[in-house]
Amino acid sequence: MVGKIVSTFALMLGLAGIVQAQSSSPASTCSISQQGFANWFVNKKPAKGGVVTFANSVGFPTQNTACDFYKWAHQMFLWTTSPLQGGIVLDSTVFYDVNFDSQGNGVFVSNGPNSFALRGAKPQSIQGGGQAGGGDTLLSLGGSLVYFGINVNDVYAWFNTAVTNGVMPATSPFPTTQAELTQIVKYAGANNAKLGDANALTMEFKTAWVDAATVANPAEYITVAAVVPNYTKVSATTWTVNAQQPTVPKKLALVGIHVVGPVQGHPEMVWATFEHKRNAPDNTYYVSGGGASQVIKTVPYNSKGVWNFMTDGGAQEGALVAQMVVGPSTTPPCANGSICATPGKAIVQNNVYRAKPWGNEPTAASGDNNGQLISLNSQINKTLSGLGDVRANYFQVGAVWTQDGSIPANGNDTAKQKGSKLLANTTMETYHQINKNGCFACHGATSSIGVSHLFSPTNNPLVPKK
Repeated sequence: MVGKIVSTFALMLGLAGIVQAQSSSPASTCSISQQGFANWFVNKKPAKGGVVTFANSVGFPTQNTACDFYKWAHQMFLWTTSPLQGGIVLDSTVFYDVNFDSQGNGVFVSNGPNSFALRGAKPQSIQGGGQAGGGDTLLSLGGSLVYFGINVNDVYAWFNTAVTNGVMPATSPFPTTQAELTQIVKYAGANNAKLGDANALTMEFKTAWVDAATVANPAEYITVAAVVPNYTKVSATTWTVNAQQPTVPKKLALVGIHVVGPVQGHPEMVWATFEHKRNAPDNTYYVSGGGASQVIKTVPYNSKGVWNFMTDGGAQEGALVAQMVVGPSTTPPCANGSICATPGKAIVQNNVYRAKPWGNEPTAASGDNNGQLISLNSQINKTLSGLGDVRANYFQVGAVWTQDGSIPANGNDTAKQKGSKLLANTTMETYHQINKNGCFACHGATSSIGVSHLFSPTNNPLVPKK
């Protein structure tokens, strides 16, 4: 029997009308106890704006379930987005911005005023900020370009520095054990750096932002002050950076974030992503009803509502069509840093929806995994919402890892992949998400460090080689 469902998650987010009728909510197949959730907070008590600690990646259970990975990802998200000194933890000295020099080598920039860019073409060896599958970029319904930041924590930066300087072998995997971590901590300490977040291991993040002045209710968003490119609208098909004033300060609102890092036994890293509740509607998906019968319910596509990237009641037909690219590009010809319409298009908004809800094909077979994510999101966000915490407006789309920690040399081979195998973020893989592949399709490699496009043994070290 197939019915229709309004999940407790959808109700909690206030997306009224996402489905037409209610029968039951998904079973709590993935949950966290009240005390367990309280222990995530520095003060051991959930509170509005309460600072969350990082998840202990070294102590990640070896006898694990999918729920363990989802809880790890959610704690890391809440940690990095915790308020701190007028900003968020991701802006603190624990993290570095990652920029690239003219040779394409990464530069770890100590956190100061934020500087965000548009996503341009993505080099294969080094993550240059490009949208997966090409240099496409995105315009919100409010008229804002989507801006992107790349960050790593200090453990990542010092690990990369140790490899660059020859202190650790170039074949070193991302650390997953205490012994591997100790080498990095000792090297940082010898250079007068203390890694207070060491047990978080090597973390990397991508963030997606829009102009906060363009969203319906800025109070619903995590915001930062930033400097972004300033464009002159030359024509309907070309925007160029203003030569007299190339950048402009803006208050930005967070709409998406990738949370990536290894845990004990998993050097391939866990790849997770989160979005704001008002980004875009879901394609039709299925969810396990729970209980002995394990009845599968269906949640049909419904775009009624206020969205950042979909018109109220917008159709799937005609959606997910790339409208523009960030140069350099040859098809269409587009100068470095400029924005150019794709052939036959104009620089305008295009409707977006989540093609693979919860990171899987929208089939009944994904019902159990979807139910786990929905139940965990619902439980955590219900508590945060009751506290009036802005982080309640974000949800975990999913996470993916391999069954035995093996490195996915062929990223399209999903046999050993677990969790949300076709994971994508509507703000960062907007058009790539319609393909039948996920994170490891782009991040497949033959080595642990190879899965990260940010890592390179030629990146600029934090300290000179001795």
